[in-house]
Amino acid sequence: MFKFILTEVRGPVGIITLNRPEILNAWNAAMRDELVVAFDQFENQDGVRAIILTGAGDRAFGAGQDLNETKTFNADRAEEWVAEWERLYHRMRTLSKPLIIALNGVAAGSAFQVALLGDFRIGHAGVRMGQPEINSGIASTT
Repeated sequence: MFKFILTEVRGPVGIITLNRPEILNAWNAAMRDELVVAFDQFENQDGVRAIILTGAGDRAFGAGQDLNETKTFNADRAEEWVAEWERLYHRMRTLSKPLIIALNGVAAGSAFQVALLGDFRIGHAGVRMGQPEINSGIASTT
């Protein structure tokens, strides 16, 4: 059903895995849309009592925005892009079930911001998180 994420239920836990490991699970519009649908599905399943969000592979939870997607943005597309993020952030903020972010590797840029939206963040000693875009003079927005 999904192209850029994987979902599964293990007992009372719904698991969503960002599934673009070849580009460090970088976000694109389709992935954001799929995440909203997956969160909606788990929110509406009575048997799911908590949700885990993680990334495929062992190198990254997420590298942030897929910059290949943004190369062709114009002002109208940029406004749509912000609205897509607002929709995802709103869905995550309004979940009635605990959201656990299972970090594996890097959480950079918007992936770091998404990690902050979780109720709990779990990671190993090698996890690195941050907002590298500020070093290039790009504003970090949420």
